[in-house]
Amino acid sequence: MSAKLVAYEYVPLGFEIVIENMDVEMGKIWNLWYNVKLTDDPKVWDSEIKSINKMQGRLGELSVDQRLIRAQMAEFCRRDPLFPRSIDILCEEIGDSRFTKPVKMGCEGRGLLDSLGYHDLQGLKDQRREIFAEYAQALKKWLAQGRSENPTEFKVFRFLGQSTNAREAFVEKLVSAIDSEEPSVTSLKKLCGDECRKTSGFETDWIEDGCRGRKAFFPVCCLGCQEGCPEGASIPDCQCCDSMVLDAGLLCTGAFGEQMQMAGEFRRFIEENILVCAIAINSWLKEGSPKHVTLPISARYIAKDKALGIAERINSSLGERDKAKEWLMACLLKTIKDNQRWHKRTELIDNFPEATSYFLEKYFSKKDSTL
Repeated sequence: MSAKLVAYEYVPLGFEIVIENMDVEMGKIWNLWYNVKLTDDPKVWDSEIKSINKMQGRLGELSVDQRLIRAQMAEFCRRDPLFPRSIDILCEEIGDSRFTKPVKMGCEGRGLLDSLGYHDLQGLKDQRREIFAEYAQALKKWLAQGRSENPTEFKVFRFLGQSTNAREAFVEKLVSAIDSEEPSVTSLKKLCGDECRKTSGFETDWIEDGCRGRKAFFPVCCLGCQEGCPEGASIPDCQCCDSMVLDAGLLCTGAFGEQMQMAGEFRRFIEENILVCAIAINSWLKEGSPKHVTLPISARYIAKDKALGIAERINSSLGERDKAKEWLMACLLKTIKDNQRWHKRTELIDNFPEATSYFLEKYFSKKDSTL
């Protein structure tokens, strides 16, 4: 018998309970805040999480679709190749109040949607093909000296930098590899690893990246990716391993061939997109206008007009507001703001408190001090 969500009235705030066998009185509890705090202990939840949970408690019964959208949000990882498109997908689903796109957004969902049967093998294969197609399109545009128009293209163009004969030769090989019927993890590792050794002088494909003691393909890390993608494998459900290897190859052959430059540039792409998405979501939560989006002068991936476009798109996709949407969007703002905080380092968003001012004004004003 298929798995089923336990009735909402029996589920503690911030969790979901799933019964996988209806014939026995057993269930598994899933923490919806794991991708923010990396622990299942609610004692470490901060005041923002506790306040958001109280908001949930005042909603009454949630629909199954709303619960599934929240479960999908619990998978979110900023280092997944679907980011930042994953933010658009979540906002569209929240706006429609329908769970219609059961795509995988990261590896941090603790397996909740997997247990409910939403991440089947064919769906994961299709998602992998879409990610490769997006990279291939961006690389072909770069070769044709076209104009970057979406986040993946901005990333690829910036990582590669100006065209040279050597870079063009590598990109042509990479396009050929990812355009194949079913690219293997091994072939991508070899192609990109060889490039990193050749252009950057590294003696090994793998270096310690401080990712909780794990070794990761430079310059990015994904928890468990190496373990989940062994040599010779062609595994569709380890999407981040694919993009991790591709991004490393692009950075090695491009303008950022030194270790610290590469890691810093990858983080910069993520942090600029996190900041703009947070500003847009914060604006909607405060019932404001997305007309004013402040970006650092040194922004490299998102121009002001692009930032306004992101804010307007998010605002329009959400439609008419209600309390359930506000709760889900508050969950989303908290999730993207604090998603694992990657070694607790200071990030770009920390210099822009207005990007998350909703929490300060909504939950920590004198009027709401009893929450």
